[in-house]
Amino acid sequence: MSVLHNPVTTKELRSRMRGRRAFVVLTIYLLLMSGFVSLVYLVYAAAANNPFGPDPRLAGKTIFGTVVGIQVLLVIYIGPAFTAGAITGEKERQTYNLLRTTLLPARALVTGKLVSSLGYVFLLVLASLPIQSIAFLLGGVSLIEMVVAELLILVSAVAFALIGLFYSSIMRSTLAASISTFATALFLTVGLPSAALIILPLIGGVFFNPVIASPVAEVVLTYIGLMLASTNLPATIVISEILLLQEDALFYTMQTIGGYTVTIFSPWTLYLVLYTLLAVILYVLAVSRVRRIPDR
Repeated sequence: MSVLHNPVTTKELRSRMRGRRAFVVLTIYLLLMSGFVSLVYLVYAAAANNPFGPDPRLAGKTIFGTVVGIQVLLVIYIGPAFTAGAITGEKERQTYNLLRTTLLPARALVTGKLVSSLGYVFLLVLASLPIQSIAFLLGGVSLIEMVVAELLILVSAVAFALIGLFYSSIMRSTLAASISTFATALFLTVGLPSAALIILPLIGGVFFNPVIASPVAEVVLTYIGLMLASTNLPATIVISEILLLQEDALFYTMQTIGGYTVTIFSPWTLYLVLYTLLAVILYVLAVSRVRRIPDR
């Protein structure tokens, strides 16, 4: 109830939803997504007349993957844009000191900014679920796949929004906060995988040298690769999907590597733990920064 009656949340949500901009963005977002889904369906329907036409389950997979991909881009790059200027905007408008002199505690201020920013992002994500459910009509997608994907997206939305809010609490301008936020998002989604693609082959070339190669090294490299994949949202979704479809493994599976039977965990479980922990840490840091008396 304290979150719902937070004055910052009420004010921000009313300001965002009062004009036509929010509804125009939502309408364009759904029209573009619906147009692509319709295009995929028409292509499938035209090819289905051929006796060797595509399997309808492939069309369902394509629709599901496309909607999830759009949602991933939404929560990683668009969602943080709402929070990157949440606090710095108050500083630039010379209203931050007025907020801090009220009886509103720092925790309520940060929570209000976070909830109001995430509210619109969640609206966009949830509004696309009916379009995503069309994949069920074509087949090839299970309910558990959709639940896991949406759970990852919602947790990512909170974590990346808190990255923007954290930078907004320590920076003095919205431009600096936005640049830092997008740089961090690019590092987590592009930088880490690129570094892994460069470093892991070098490490593998050493460990898998015929002179010093060992089954233990192969197992260690497998776990390192899974842990690195668990820090990246697209990689987590892809690898978890592969394990679920090929091994029927929702949480883990047993595989033989180098003569050892080891437990291969699905990356989405570790991803949820890591990004939930990251979100909690960033929230605490943002509250502590806002609570601090600003320098003149």
